[in-house]
Amino acid sequence: MASTPASRHLSREKLAGWVPHFADLEKHSPSFNTLTATVQTLRDALSHGHLRSTQLVEEYQRSICLHNEWLGAVYQLSPGAIDRACEMDPLRQEGKILGPMHGIPILVKGNIATSEALGLETNAGAVALTGSKPNEAPIIGRLLERGAIVIGTTTLSELGYHKGTGIRCGWSAAAGQARSAYVRGGLDWDDSVGGHSVMIMVIHRKVIWLNIWQNPLGSSSGSCIAVSAGLAPIALGIETIGSLITPSVRDSLFTIKPTHGLVNPANIVPVTVRYDTAGPIGKTTKDIADLMDVLVDHVETHVLEGGYASAMVSDWTDIRVGTLDPEIWRLSDALVKPVPEATKQILDDTRSAYIKIKGLAKNYHDNVPLPPLSAFEYEGKNSAQSLMTADLKENMDSYLGSLKEGKVKSLQELVQWNSAHKEEALTTEYPNQELLARGLSFSDSTGTREKLVAHNDKVASKFNEIMTTYELDVIIAPGDCMLSEYAAAGDQ
Repeated sequence: MASTPASRHLSREKLAGWVPHFADLEKHSPSFNTLTATVQTLRDALSHGHLRSTQLVEEYQRSICLHNEWLGAVYQLSPGAIDRACEMDPLRQEGKILGPMHGIPILVKGNIATSEALGLETNAGAVALTGSKPNEAPIIGRLLERGAIVIGTTTLSELGYHKGTGIRCGWSAAAGQARSAYVRGGLDWDDSVGGHSVMIMVIHRKVIWLNIWQNPLGSSSGSCIAVSAGLAPIALGIETIGSLITPSVRDSLFTIKPTHGLVNPANIVPVTVRYDTAGPIGKTTKDIADLMDVLVDHVETHVLEGGYASAMVSDWTDIRVGTLDPEIWRLSDALVKPVPEATKQILDDTRSAYIKIKGLAKNYHDNVPLPPLSAFEYEGKNSAQSLMTADLKENMDSYLGSLKEGKVKSLQELVQWNSAHKEEALTTEYPNQELLARGLSFSDSTGTREKLVAHNDKVASKFNEIMTTYELDVIIAPGDCMLSEYAAAGDQ
């Protein structure tokens, strides 16, 4: 793949702020394998006294210091994480377990407002928001109340991938470019913004290249890269449209896009609160179910006895499945440059998976007729995407206006600040803020927003119609497609 030109800001991919020092970083023998450890295995080790939370924090800090300069997945570390672990270990010994994440390190996406006590800042990848002091997001409070150890914040596609057009996923002016842990050689800077598919090559029965995608995709890119690379056992991301789902798929992880409203969205740097929702990213379904138990207020929301993990099943015999045609449900060629050999392999493997599911499920319907994403088109544009532009100014003004301290207090001030500080904010890689400008200039004088909502609702209703008509429990599609637009549009 093409090397990174000298003009790329590699130095910005190092950790911001406090960095722990380990004299034996290269020679250290880890007390456990951060690459394969899950929340469940770590919790078991803690419960049996084989590990302490202080050891967990130190090992993940070491892993981050060793690998993050290349990956660019973690933005900042909390200087108080070890002290926090020192508080959690005695409580465990006394039998006072605060929750399923007690003593477990976690990384949170850099657009979720953390408390000043954690020593972390929230800038969503935007230089203009560096140094701002927001009010703590309620979900951070829930993590801390239930015993989790927030060890740092992750990088992301700047402002939830809603700054400018043509910007590569995983890039921000504040942190530079994040890279998939699965790809050798780094990113091809001449590639499409969503990357391209890469074949699995086999020579004499030996796999010499084992990756399908070379771009992290989605705005929760840093959180997903970090978990896949063993920089944390679990992480928190944000979904607007596909921002949890697509990078999790690319990094072979599990995630849940929670129903809108299940998780408190307050004090998160927004794209649109209409869609934005936080969700877990992990290596197993059990891990993400357990984190959901922490994120969701059980008083406000009905949760099955035994928590979300109690809904997990070991087989498909009681699940009614519908699938979508993988040739139709895929990312556009404009976003992801196709490689014919890889495309064929992906289609073949998807169909093979469908055949296997068909043999396991209670009922199965192939290629259910859910309208394609073109159905969202309204006056020449995608209505689900257009609503992000329509809501941006109002939502961003609300967040920025609530800051206790900050360089900018409105979307207009943000756009102006970026223009006045082009070297920092509108760099040579991506010198535009077109999406911010569109949000700033949006006018609802003709009732456009209401019309967009009505169109969204009409299209989204087709999803429930398909579910009802075919008596389905689930609709399955290739992970690297935008079925998430239906999830966003219909989740109101």
